[in-house]
Amino acid sequence: MTCLIVEDEAPARERLGELIAAHGGLELLDFAATGRDAILKIDRLKPQLVFLDVHLPDVSGLDVLKVVLHKPLVIFTTAYDRYAVEAFEHNALDFLLKPFTEQRFRVAVEKALTRLTEGRTLPEAVLPPQMSVQGLHYLKRIPSKTGEKIYLLKAEEIVYFNSRNKIITAHLTDRSFVVNYTLEELEARLDPEMFLRIHRSTIANLNYVLSIEPLFGGAYVMKMRDKNRTELNVSRSAGKVIRQRLGW
Repeated sequence: MTCLIVEDEAPARERLGELIAAHGGLELLDFAATGRDAILKIDRLKPQLVFLDVHLPDVSGLDVLKVVLHKPLVIFTTAYDRYAVEAFEHNALDFLLKPFTEQRFRVAVEKALTRLTEGRTLPEAVLPPQMSVQGLHYLKRIPSKTGEKIYLLKAEEIVYFNSRNKIITAHLTDRSFVVNYTLEELEARLDPEMFLRIHRSTIANLNYVLSIEPLFGGAYVMKMRDKNRTELNVSRSAGKVIRQRLGW
C-alpha cells in the first residue's frame, strides 16, 4: 500500500517514516510538511493511504481533504483531547493520538489494508462541520485550487461568500475564488463574530459593511466595501441581527 506522511513536526515525521519502513505492507512515497504541499502531493502521487496531522502551519488537515481531487484512505494523527478524538473516530479510518506505540500504529495500518483489500474507500474522508465546534479553531485560511495553483485565502479578507448553481464563491475586495465548501460548512466553521448568514445563498463579513438600507416588507439591502460596492440582499431575520450588532 502506497502512503504519504503529512506532518509539520520533524520528530513525528521521522517516527512515522521508521514505522512505515519496518512494516512489510507499506511503501512511503513522500513527506509533506504544509497543507499546500500536501494538496499538491496527494493529487500528484495519488497515495492509497495518508497519515494526516490535523494541525498544519497553513491550513488544517481537514481543509486539505476538502480540496484534493484524489480521495485516499486517511489516518489522522494529532494530540487532541479525548472528546475531539471521539468525534474524529466517527468518520476517520483511524486516529492515532500522539504519542502512539508501534502496536497501535500496526492496528491502524491493518484497518487500512483490510479496507483496501475489500475495495472500499472512505466517503470523502472528511469530518462533519460540527467538528469545528468540538475540537477545532475557526477557519483562518481557506484553500482554493485553480488548476495546479493553490490559493490560501485569509478569512478576514473575504468580503462575502455566495452560492450559485451549487458553486460556492469567496469574494475578496477585487477578486473571486471558488471554494470546495457548502455554505452550511462555512457557517459552522467561520468566526460568528465576523461572519453572518444574511440570506440562504450568502454569508457576509460584517467588517466590510459600508451601509445597510431597509426595504419594503422588513428585508434589507447591504452595500459592501469591495471594489464594486456590491449590494447584498439581507433577510428580515438577519437584518435584525445586523442592526443589533451594529447598534442601530
